[in-house]
Amino acid sequence: MVSIEQILDPIDVKTFFSTYWKKKHLVIRRNKFKDLYTFEQLDKYLNQYPDVKSLQILNYNDKDERWCLDKHKKLKQPMLSKQEVYTLWTKGKSFVLPFAEYQSKKLVDICFELEKYFDRGQVNVYASPAANSKSFPPHRDGTENFLFHQYGRVKWTLYKNFDNKEILDEFILEPGDLLYIPIGMFHKVETLGPRILLSIHFTNKKNQSLEKFSVGGSNSRRKWYNWLPELPTATIKRPARLMNKARWSKPYFNKKI
Repeated sequence: MVSIEQILDPIDVKTFFSTYWKKKHLVIRRNKFKDLYTFEQLDKYLNQYPDVKSLQILNYNDKDERWCLDKHKKLKQPMLSKQEVYTLWTKGKSFVLPFAEYQSKKLVDICFELEKYFDRGQVNVYASPAANSKSFPPHRDGTENFLFHQYGRVKWTLYKNFDNKEILDEFILEPGDLLYIPIGMFHKVETLGPRILLSIHFTNKKNQSLEKFSVGGSNSRRKWYNWLPELPTATIKRPARLMNKARWSKPYFNKKI
């Protein structure tokens, strides 16, 4: 299992909620939680296309528009073939894989743990194949965002106001780093090479406050089950080595010239 203490380490839980929650961003530099999602997993997942969930392709038409697999008809977008999706990836388009929490037990465990403090959450995988792969323009989210950086280097710019004129902070995230962004903070992401980033985000519980803080409660999230059977340990019986007496009774080399 994963604990909130492990997630926030070396920041203690009390400090996080009293100093950062709803107030300001937090960058934790560490070599931790960097193997939650890999390009190998992305490769296997995308090869199931179109049998994937809610795939999004950013700037797919070079007009800052987002292509959505589940909404392409409603948005009057074309249904892309697997070859077309692959071509867009090779051209440097960034992909978003929403609802990815059930792609590994550890992601489910992180959601269960943080949902003791927040409302129901979600995991989005952000993947880019190259430097300067375009992401979203500067924006803010209506969720508490925990960003687990997995691969590559990404430049983040945080803004104080919606006009994006006053920069609050700029930094580069590397594998293992964790970034917390409170609800409503404007931000922009720039890829410096191939990257994978996990956005694990939650809404706040109703009436949640420092003065009246609720931890735990019921959780409707589906449990992760272990489907692996108990396999018998195979016993390997090695046959006795058979020697060719006629062959091995003679010397290896013929000494006669």
